Amino acid sequence: MGMRSSLQMGRVKGIPIKIHISFLFILPFFALVFGFTFVPDLFGFRLGFGDLPLDWPGKLGLGLIAAVLFFSAVLLHELAHSIVALRRGYQISGITLFIFGGVSEIEKQPKEALGEGFMAFVGPATSFVIGVVLLPFWLLLREETGLVSVIVATMFSMMSFYNILLAGFNIIPAFPMDGGRVLRSALAKRMGFIPATRIAVAVGKAIAVAMAIFGFFFNIWLILIALFIYFGAKEEERSTLVGKALEGVTVGNIMTRELSVVTPNMTVRELLDKIMREKHMGYPVMDGDRVVGIVTLQDAQGVPASHHYDTEIRSIMSRNIIAVSPDTPAEDAIQMIARQQVGRLLVMEGERLVGIVSRSDLIRTLEIRSMEQGIATGRG
Repeated sequence: MGMRSSLQMGRVKGIPIKIHISFLFILPFFALVFGFTFVPDLFGFRLGFGDLPLDWPGKLGLGLIAAVLFFSAVLLHELAHSIVALRRGYQISGITLFIFGGVSEIEKQPKEALGEGFMAFVGPATSFVIGVVLLPFWLLLREETGLVSVIVATMFSMMSFYNILLAGFNIIPAFPMDGGRVLRSALAKRMGFIPATRIAVAVGKAIAVAMAIFGFFFNIWLILIALFIYFGAKEEERSTLVGKALEGVTVGNIMTRELSVVTPNMTVRELLDKIMREKHMGYPVMDGDRVVGIVTLQDAQGVPASHHYDTEIRSIMSRNIIAVSPDTPAEDAIQMIARQQVGRLLVMEGERLVGIVSRSDLIRTLEIRSMEQGIATGRG
């Protein structure tokens, strides 16, 4: 998932580590839960610092440390996915921590079943190993009575429990959890990628509905998780079918080659007249043979009408040129448009502008290809 509302915090193995704005809300919540609640014995684990003889800043501080440690373990879970993906030749845009945990932004979805299954499995396996490795420390320290010893023991207990829980939750056979990908991988060996996706999505939706019903009677949080699973399953089905419909289609097949361009010294008034005349929403800005930017109707709308005649395009254009090559798969172009939240991409061969591809070009192609495949399937 490309997340524009994210802050980059650094890199690990060359992979950008980002924090989504929603994470800034969930981290204090976890700190409060960890710091001020207390469960003395859940499956043999001690959870929370709420019973300790500490003032509220002490409990909040311990809760915050526990929350940071937990999300560090979530980061390790995602790094495991990403490192395996990198070794298999995939590009990673980054890892983003957000309200529901973490997500590895793999540029292209794996098409070979076996590779996806292993990539998905290593995340929960990493969480499970962390939980099991920490378990003996809790077992060794749980009889200690000194305050510092109890704090350390509780920290080991919580990190062991929550990492094992994270592994168990993620292996549920439902998208967008890792278990959904493991299930699809196993099914795809027998029936192919698309039928396997449809079955895995149906299983995920059924689990979500059952979880929501259970949550209605017992725990409201389960309803929120069920919604997350249900819509995650729908999104996975949509993106898989998009990939199938656009298989083999490149940007060069669908781009507009007859280019209409503007120059940096044109005025906003001239740009608006051109938009009205040609019905395009955006134009490459050319200085001689060189692309220097892109300008859209939205850019022009920020200029007051009284300045339309004396404001040049160079002062409102975007210099952030997002480009693809004619050989770029159409599926990648759709993902790039969604990730960058733009309406069009320039098509470049080296430094030379050879075309432009818009969101509407891609959607029109997708609709036609989906319809053709639907007719072909119906006849078959």
